[in-house]
Amino acid sequence: MSLDELYTSPQIAKRLGVTRQRVDQLVDTGQLPQPLGRSGNTRLWRASDIELALAGNDPANGRLATPSWEKLPVPDAPLRLDVDAVLTIPGAWIAKPPRVHVRIWRGSVAGTRRTVVLYGALAESHGIIVNFAETVARSIAAQYLGVGEARNAWWFGFWPRGLPRKELSIDYVSFAFPRAGGSGGLLDALLRRGSRDAWTGEFEQPVWQKVERTDFARVLGGEPDLDYPPGTYTVAVVTALAAGRRPAVIDFDPRQLRTQLHHLTSLHSYRTALLAGADDRPGLPALPLLAADGHADAARTAEALGIAVRVLVPDALGAVEDYQRLSTSQDAGTTLVERQFHQLSQAEGALLARYADMPDDQLSAGAVYRALTTVRTLASALSDRAETGDEHADPVLLEALSAAQPELVSVRHLLDPSLIDDPGPSPHAVSTLGDAENAYLATISWWGPADGDAHRKAALLGHIWEKDREDLRTGYDPYGRMVLHNPTTGALALERPRVLPSTPYPDTAEILATPGNMTAFVLLPDGRCDILPTDPRYTFDDITWGYGGTGPDVFAQALAFAALPHPDPERPLTLNDHPEHTRTAVQEITEYGSQHDTFRIGIATLRARAASASSGRATTEDAR
Repeated sequence: MSLDELYTSPQIAKRLGVTRQRVDQLVDTGQLPQPLGRSGNTRLWRASDIELALAGNDPANGRLATPSWEKLPVPDAPLRLDVDAVLTIPGAWIAKPPRVHVRIWRGSVAGTRRTVVLYGALAESHGIIVNFAETVARSIAAQYLGVGEARNAWWFGFWPRGLPRKELSIDYVSFAFPRAGGSGGLLDALLRRGSRDAWTGEFEQPVWQKVERTDFARVLGGEPDLDYPPGTYTVAVVTALAAGRRPAVIDFDPRQLRTQLHHLTSLHSYRTALLAGADDRPGLPALPLLAADGHADAARTAEALGIAVRVLVPDALGAVEDYQRLSTSQDAGTTLVERQFHQLSQAEGALLARYADMPDDQLSAGAVYRALTTVRTLASALSDRAETGDEHADPVLLEALSAAQPELVSVRHLLDPSLIDDPGPSPHAVSTLGDAENAYLATISWWGPADGDAHRKAALLGHIWEKDREDLRTGYDPYGRMVLHNPTTGALALERPRVLPSTPYPDTAEILATPGNMTAFVLLPDGRCDILPTDPRYTFDDITWGYGGTGPDVFAQALAFAALPHPDPERPLTLNDHPEHTRTAVQEITEYGSQHDTFRIGIATLRARAASASSGRATTEDAR
């Protein structure tokens, strides 16, 4: 063994940035390994033992150290791939349990054991490895690693090309697994009883560091499969490769071209039938509903469906061009994945060309708005038919209409950016019944649902836990918005508006909100209680307060939208349209104060502060 493979106490102290006395303490407490031996009075440690210990837990500050990659010993032979599987991560707070690609290598390095974990961001749930990194780590540990191995393993996160970065990325992830005291520790207990609902705390100061492919290859003693073509790092692909099917042959359609063509064909079929004056045709069960009573309604519906097809065509054409380019380009990942692209049929190509050649002057703001209104009305009616099992239900057409709505909204904004659109209510669940929510519930008329509102109830039910659905009652507020409430469990779901109030709020009204509920209410002097609308021109609508961030900014936008005056109500001002001092004043109202306290402000106070704001910071008391 050469001196280059050994560390002395002063070298370790320099490596850690601590004193030699601190090194002695760390050895005594077991945070660093015992010396290999002595040379005279000099204690010697195997360099690989120290680097491995630092990769597991930095004894200098309780956080993992970033290894010196160029000093790491290379494995005696390429590490053995022991695990190559897709793991479902339990307990993460999202609707669908995410899955990650887990690869674990083990082997000998300079007489010591090395374990390397690489967990990959699959296309189906790539955000999980950042937002729930600790949950991923403990789930992997519970499934595949021993107690001590989990703490000393080398952890790496992997993103393939194109998701979300253009180039592939490998990050070293240093988890300082917490200990609860004693010889076992918290992680040990977690691993023994499994990962599901085992622990909800945070790891101590996890660190992410980008690692070059050459450094990762040095850690493993070889380079694994990393060159997945963009959009192909999926559960199906990694499962096929793990089973030895190489390359993995896949039906490649990340832009959902087949689905888009299905939507276009469905809308076109109905439009053709309506223009022909038909009110019944096999394969088009919803045709009597769309034809309604008389030629005028049928013609109006046909016009709307034609515009709906027209606004969907550009994305489909973009997908066709994208697939043609990808199919002819050279890609390093073709040895791993063989992509089979959808080939347009003659009829599909003719349909796209027909609508793409329609004159743009037919897409006026008024025509698009009429089409949007008709499409929404038809989608609402079809949703009810689907809920009741009506013979005129057509889920394929309903899906196509739903896909066309956001495109129609986007085109309308392009044609007249000054106009805003009412996207309909935003279903939302309320977790805590505070003063604001109780005031709102006192105004509800408990009956229903009304005929034709099955789709609205279905949308709200999606925000109610199964355990809260028994004894659930349905009601309507004074503005006709649907409410679901369980008086036993307190579960509450409501339709939050995204449109200006029909009449401006009076100065004597008051805005009230409960922490954590993401919804504000307006207490009116006549006893009614309105829900504060959020501005539909912004993406987010979950309001919070008491700090600087997206939630308070959304709240400020909502206050400006709903409570401040607009010279032209058809073209309301956004928060950014107001003078800078007004923007600052409204933002300070939502940013300062305690996020854990009830938010309360009078409309008169809000308007006065917005009108007479100065550059000084508003006090917390003024926002109460």
